[in-house]
Amino acid sequence: MATASFCDPCTEANSSVSATLYCSDCEERFCQDCAASHTRFKAFKSHHVIDLSSIGSNIPIFAKKTCNVHLDMLLDYYCTDHEIVCCRACIPKEHRKCENVLPLEHASMDVKQSALFTNVMQDIKHLVTTLKELYNNRESNLQLLMKSKSLITKQISEVKSRLLKHIDNLEHDLHAKLSSLQRKHEIEINKQKEEVLSALESLKSNENEIDFLKDHGSNNQLFISLHQQIANTKTDEAKVPQIVSNLQEIEITFDEKKYIEIDYFGPLLQTVKPCQVYYKSKKFQQAQIRTELTKQDCWV
Repeated sequence: MATASFCDPCTEANSSVSATLYCSDCEERFCQDCAASHTRFKAFKSHHVIDLSSIGSNIPIFAKKTCNVHLDMLLDYYCTDHEIVCCRACIPKEHRKCENVLPLEHASMDVKQSALFTNVMQDIKHLVTTLKELYNNRESNLQLLMKSKSLITKQISEVKSRLLKHIDNLEHDLHAKLSSLQRKHEIEINKQKEEVLSALESLKSNENEIDFLKDHGSNNQLFISLHQQIANTKTDEAKVPQIVSNLQEIEITFDEKKYIEIDYFGPLLQTVKPCQVYYKSKKFQQAQIRTELTKQDCWV
């Protein structure tokens, strides 16, 4: 469908003309000229053409007109036995034995004044009312949580103030121990880095020597160097496992439950209760009304 501000038939003809009217049956927007042509056809005289200004740009999405089973067929029949709208291709297979299959035009006659229309609208309004109550309930619960958070935040600050001096002392001691432990391991790791770097530089030097002789030395020089590097490599290979065996992955962690006397200021308690909005289906309410009326008749 074309952009909201343009006539659909004109757009199909590669012409941009502003749309002013809308046909809810065809689900198309029309300019004045196309709307006049549309209403001149006998088949379209019963169509509902409305002014776009009365509905704005929010054109509603209408019910699907094609069959879910036969995707290329229109829904143009209604089976009263199954209470279902169907297409002509559905009838031989699904409704062949049904006695009351009506054309949609006959079945939908006076639908705006029917009990079906009234019941559907009442069901929708009933659900809308309940959902609005649920929405308001959730909003109220959010406001309550915000107030609770503000109050608890204030209480936490007050507890912190009472314990602040003690916590500061504990923090100072822990920082001192952490710094000492950190320095100790830094010294050890830096020594190990120097050892690894020394071995690495030696290997890089050997590698550079071989690369240089490959490009600029004689075969004899390269041959001698390679044999010398075999011995050097074996020496380095013996060093690497020794270096690896001396290395340790060191990580400092902090377990507050083990080292802090006060683990927490206090527990957070949750109160959970059922939602105060109750929902009863419209049919259940009607059944209750009928039961109460029957009881009243019995009492009389």
